[in-house]
Amino acid sequence: MNDVVARAAARQRLLNALVREVGGEFGAGSVRIPLRTGSGRPSSVCAEVRHRSEIGHHVYGAEVSRDGVVLEHEEFVALVADELAGRCATAPQEAVERFRRQVANSVARTARYLDRPAFASATGPAEITRQAEQSLLLGHPFHPTPKSAEGISDEDLERYAPELGASFPLHHWAAAPELLVEERVGDGPWLPQEDLSVLPVHPWQDRYLREQPRVQELIEAGRLTPLGPVGARVYATSSVRTVCDPGFPTAWKLPLHVRITNFVRNNPVEHLHRAADAGRLVAALEKHWDHEGFEVLPETGYRTLDPAAVGDLAADFAVLFRRNPFAGTDIAPRVLAALLEDRVDGRPALVDLVEQAGPLTAEHVAEWLRRYLRISLGPLLAVFTDDGIGFEAHVQNSLLHTEEGWPSRFYVRDMEGTSADRDRVPDGILPPTSPVLYDDAEAWHRLRYHLVTNHLGHVVAVLGRCTPAGERVLWQVVREFLRGVPGRYAAELREAPTLPAKANLLSRFAERGENPLYVDIPNPIHEVSR
Repeated sequence: MNDVVARAAARQRLLNALVREVGGEFGAGSVRIPLRTGSGRPSSVCAEVRHRSEIGHHVYGAEVSRDGVVLEHEEFVALVADELAGRCATAPQEAVERFRRQVANSVARTARYLDRPAFASATGPAEITRQAEQSLLLGHPFHPTPKSAEGISDEDLERYAPELGASFPLHHWAAAPELLVEERVGDGPWLPQEDLSVLPVHPWQDRYLREQPRVQELIEAGRLTPLGPVGARVYATSSVRTVCDPGFPTAWKLPLHVRITNFVRNNPVEHLHRAADAGRLVAALEKHWDHEGFEVLPETGYRTLDPAAVGDLAADFAVLFRRNPFAGTDIAPRVLAALLEDRVDGRPALVDLVEQAGPLTAEHVAEWLRRYLRISLGPLLAVFTDDGIGFEAHVQNSLLHTEEGWPSRFYVRDMEGTSADRDRVPDGILPPTSPVLYDDAEAWHRLRYHLVTNHLGHVVAVLGRCTPAGERVLWQVVREFLRGVPGRYAAELREAPTLPAKANLLSRFAERGENPLYVDIPNPIHEVSR
């Protein structure tokens, strides 16, 4: 049964990505997606549409057909791969097989996660936060391989996958002082037992590192020493490689030499500099932000081996240290992606929170959304308008704390994706060559995608589908809210006819994870004014 659910989830993601990136023609309860590849005659894929979304989060029936012939799941995946190959003229044949293999990997992982026992009811704030981090079983709604993980065995999956409730002690390595480099940009302890020569390491990565010839040479020379597992158990968060000890005020973003979705998840030096520079910006500017219920969780620095001495190996040892202010508090933030994902019963957890706050009438849902916008969209736009800083506030980087179901506190994390307008950052904070700095247009493009298309689009789509409010009413709420937000960026969100959307399907096929393609989609905030 879980295989059936996993394949259905994959097809929904592939269909929504195709409609967004290739185009779809909607009729009465169905969609037709024209194809370029085939026998030379016009051809198309068709599917029943059970729910049509204003921003592309459509829900489909069980069957997909091509020219009237129902396709088996593997046939549909193969057809998508062939279509993508036809649209990527330079794609080698092995790209088709690689894509099919990655989709199959993601489906198999998803089925395994769906098969896990349900969590017991959370009994405290830390457990509420942990369960949300470890309940994202289906993954990104517009990604063709949201749960693929290549290079990690099924046995290791049991040990380390957040979806399976993983927790483990970190391993540690001691390094000769002259071999270490670090940069601190914020306050707070980095390790429970502070040691300037120690690097925490994921246990899977520890095994990988011990097998590397250059590491073995450094061990033999006495410049690196593996210390084994040390300290309390940590749990894996939704990003797999970022881990948290709920009793400690710092979380750790660790390198993991595994291809998860688009990337091998180590920490390249440029990513370290991006995160550190963004953390430095936050430290310098957050003192004058006055946005009740809004907070940034910056990285406070990094530590790794000197790239000048070890080259690319630095990315496989590098650790980013992130502020974790929830230790020992009653605050229980939940990662937004988990709240938005359909559970087995088809009802996202976000709807439970909205209903906890009041009856699921259109008026109540609209008011819930207004309160959410005050602590999320409003502050994030204000920070960009006033200081030129755009956070990568997609749904897996966003955390929500509620009180009696109402939105109370919103947090954004993971500074590596931050972008800042180079012309508005105050002098003296960042070097002019910082990888955080962009032209205004590019910084605004990135913020619009992550905050509006990815984040707000998903929130409104879920509330619109699962409550009596409907999407159009809720997009009107967003439009009215933006009327009260000063600045040209809020005005542009109201009036621009399109929004940028990441083309995850085409980018995944073409292996363009670091430099993704984008497409324009209709802007529902503007559409509801017509």
